[in-house]
Order: sequence, then C-alpha cells, then structure tokens
Amino acid sequence: MNKDLTLGTDAVPAHLMNKASKTFRELVNRVLPRECRIETASDGWYVGAIASACLMLVFPPAVGALAYCVMRAKREGGAQ
Repeated sequence: MNKDLTLGTDAVPAHLMNKASKTFRELVNRVLPRECRIETASDGWYVGAIASACLMLVFPPAVGALAYCVMRAKREGGAQ
C-alpha cells in the first residue's frame, strides 16, 4: 500500500478569500444604520482600530494592532 504524503493545505483562491471579508462587511452593514455603514477601506480600518481598542482592555499588547489600523486608515484615506 503506497500513500502519498501531502504537507499543509491546498491553496485557497483569492476570490474565495475576498468573499469571506465581503460577506462579513455586508452582514455588519445590514445591522448598522445608513450613516454608520462601512463604505470605504478607511472605514474598515477604523472599525479594526475600535475593535483593537476594546481588545486592549483585556489584552494590553493589542495597542500595536490599534496603531497599525489607525496608520492604515489614515494612509488609505477615502479609497474604496
């Protein structure tokens, strides 16, 4: 009996990876009122910064993630 050994997992196509984040964004946008929806990449990074700030209360090293999210949000501006 000859078995082939495969290491790791198969590669995930890029369109499927983007689909997961897109469906999460659609789910969040359904819950939020119209003026609070995530419409740009900058908005998404600011939501990440808010989540990092909440996580920082329990896990103090999350301040690095907070700084990274704010930096990316300011760099991308209003790009979609």
